[in-house]
This record gives sequence, C-alpha cells and structure tokens, in this order.
Amino acid sequence: MKSLCLLPLLLLIVLHNCLNAAPVGNTAAPQLIQEGFVVPSDCWVDIRIGYEGDFVGNALLEQLGEGSGRVDTFQQYTNSATVTLNILDRLDLFAGFGSSRVCADWRIDLDGIIERLEMETLYHYLWSVGGRAVLLEWGQLFFGGGGRYAYCNYTPSWFTINASPESLSGSRFQWREWQADLDLSYKIDLFTPYLGVKYSSATSTLGKFPAAISNSGQRSNHFHNKNPVGIFIGCSISNGRYFMLNIEGRFVDENAVTITGDLRF
Repeated sequence: MKSLCLLPLLLLIVLHNCLNAAPVGNTAAPQLIQEGFVVPSDCWVDIRIGYEGDFVGNALLEQLGEGSGRVDTFQQYTNSATVTLNILDRLDLFAGFGSSRVCADWRIDLDGIIERLEMETLYHYLWSVGGRAVLLEWGQLFFGGGGRYAYCNYTPSWFTINASPESLSGSRFQWREWQADLDLSYKIDLFTPYLGVKYSSATSTLGKFPAAISNSGQRSNHFHNKNPVGIFIGCSISNGRYFMLNIEGRFVDENAVTITGDLRF
C-alpha cells in the first residue's frame, strides 16, 4: 500500500475560504491516463483539457428564514471547458469555465394566500476551481478525496407570479456552492467504477425583484440545500492513453448527472 504525502495540500484546497461546485469526479482520475500526446509518461507533471456537462434535475433546496414557503424544483444546466494540472499522477488541480442556466419554481404564503413563483435565467458565465487526490492505493483499489467551489451571477430572463409575467428591471440572482468528498475506486481493465459521499453547501440569493418573493413580503429570497450530505456513483472509461470518459450520478442532496471527457497532453 502506498500512502500519499500531499494530504496537507489537499486539505488546504478543500478548506480554504477562497475555494468554497457540484460534480465530483473519480478519485483515481490522476492515474487513469498514463500516456499523453506530448508530455512523456515519466514526467512529474502533465496537463489535461476537457469538457464537463453537469445537468441538475432538482437541487432539492429550501427557503431560508422565509416561513412556510417551499422550493418545488431547482434545475441547473452547465457546460464547461476544464483545465487540469496533474502532479505525480496523484493530485489533480482543476478549473472550469463555462455557461450555465437555471429554471426554478417555488411557492410562498402571503397573508394566507399561496403564490406560485417561477423563474428562468439567461445562460451566464460560471467558474469553478478545485482538486482531487489519491490518498491510498492498494492494488487496483483507490481511496481519495477532493473539494470544489463554484460561482455564477445569473440574470433572470423571465419571472412570473401565478403565471402572470412580472418586470425584472434590476433583478439579480447569485448562486454559489462548495463541497468536500471522499470516495473509493476500483480499476477493472478499461473501467474504473467509484462511489462516495460528499458534504456540500449550496446557496442562492435572489435580490431586487420588483414584487414580493418571500413569505415576509420582501423583494429578496434565499435558498439553501436541504441535505448537506449526499452520495454519488460513477464510472471512468480509459485504456490509459490520451483520453478518459466519465459518467456520474448524484443523489440524496440533489438529483444530477455529469458527463466529462479529458485529453492528456
């Protein structure tokens, strides 16, 4: 069994305030592509570029401090380009830059009257940063962890109350999420399935809306994830040369699917 001596660096990545993102990824990813297009396989660093498509069917959020209101659905669709720096085939440091859109509907109780609110945003720039590392390795079994932070400042495209359109002049919608995770992976020829658990904090802030959007009658509202702990399962496919494909599902705290692909240079 080989132990990784980069644990302090990983913890710094996960816990530092600047790195407060929903996809997780395979903890064995730093080792799965052994041969690249340009960088020799015995080099201690290499670069990967890729695509990440994250499709959240429902983030399972709740309103914060707004009384008895309920968030019915919160859907988020993100397409990103990723850049990954691999160190010693043990540690990945990555960043994502992409376009994201949100569709949400929730309800509030204003003086005994239930109001249904629906909103959709334009596609907007979303960025994320994070890292993952192999902490322990035993044969084809890998144990590791990671963390990520993501942020987007959306612009609402339309907003309705009980299906009646409302003005959106000056409205804003900020979304941010940080998470930390641990998982196990097992390499079986071309396939490396994995499963794990994550702790996350997702927060959405809606402000400067022209009408009341909370039970307190305010023109602002806040959403937060109901369950901070979730589980995930996925599988990476690679023959160890040039390319890796990964498919992942996340449950309990959200219902989401992520598809990623990486090329090693």
